Amino acid sequence: MMFRPMPILSVLTVISLGILVLLGNWQYSRYSEKMSNPTIAEQSEEKTEIRVVIDRTHPGAAQQVYGFADSEPIWRRYVPGVLEDSQEPVLVMLEATGGATPVPVALADLPATVAFEGFIAEREAGSAAFAGRDDPENDIWYRLDPDALADRLDLEQTPPVAEPVIMRVRNAADMTQERLTLNPYAFAKPVDPLPPERHFGYALTWWGMALGLIGVYVALHHSRGRLRFKKA
Repeated sequence: MMFRPMPILSVLTVISLGILVLLGNWQYSRYSEKMSNPTIAEQSEEKTEIRVVIDRTHPGAAQQVYGFADSEPIWRRYVPGVLEDSQEPVLVMLEATGGATPVPVALADLPATVAFEGFIAEREAGSAAFAGRDDPENDIWYRLDPDALADRLDLEQTPPVAEPVIMRVRNAADMTQERLTLNPYAFAKPVDPLPPERHFGYALTWWGMALGLIGVYVALHHSRGRLRFKKA
């Protein structure tokens, strides 16, 4: 066999080949990671029916926590209450409003009770979803910090957080308009709606492009007379 590689093309091909293989490996690792973690459906099977009596006698307002849902900014409204059956105190995510600016609401103006399927758990302070500064005086937060919210609401202790699996998102410009959507903050693990099979498909695509690049490289050298396969 005779082979005289084109120097510049060979260097560029090796670099491109390495990038394509790395991208394929990265997507395959995402596929493996998701296959080993509980799916949304599996996590949803653990949800329970929750009924909360909202503390409308509290003089404060709903605590607005910034987040994202359906690729748009939202403000999640957290309010104090008690579980209807056990009277255990909870901090419940009542609903959310869409838009860049939160819509204030007094606790006295909220419904007396709320019922949904979801989760109740002790939550640690999360990371900031946006590089904004908390404004406790105006009940505005850029991460969920149950301890800080409890202090702002002057609660005796930090209660567990109740999150619905499906949340109501109101239009900030017209509060009569609303939609129901998956609450990505309800689950113990962050929700990524992209199925693992999609990552596997992406991995095959990147690896296929790498094989195609090798084929083009070999064919080009053969057509230029730089690669010959000689019989012994």
